[in-house]
Amino acid sequence: MSITETVAPVATRKRVPVAVRIAQFVLLVPLGAFQLVASVAFSLTMPMSGRDYAVAAWAVLMSLACVVTGLRLGRGGRALRGALGLLAAQTAFSLVKLTVFGESASLVFLAVVAVGAGLLALPASRQHFRA
Repeated sequence: MSITETVAPVATRKRVPVAVRIAQFVLLVPLGAFQLVASVAFSLTMPMSGRDYAVAAWAVLMSLACVVTGLRLGRGGRALRGALGLLAAQTAFSLVKLTVFGESASLVFLAVVAVGAGLLALPASRQHFRA
């Protein structure tokens, strides 16, 4: 008599590259949570009119989308497309804040966006999203 064991295959998760984890942090913290809190705080404390409401709404929606996308980024798949779209929207937003409103602080956000885009363009990141 022989006893045979049946072993179920073990699903292994691929490790998320460090570059993708840092890009997640960039989307979640400075472009997501920080920008959301700042947008709401400035909207409540600063006098606003006309186009200011549109820019404030843009900032709130974009920062919420950054939080959601940042949470999903480690899973791979279509999250890369969303992240790159949001980084493009962040770039446009920063350029509007710089050129229309003359806010030099938007240069910091442009640098943060560049870091996020650079991290997602690295070969390890691209490989993560291909699989």
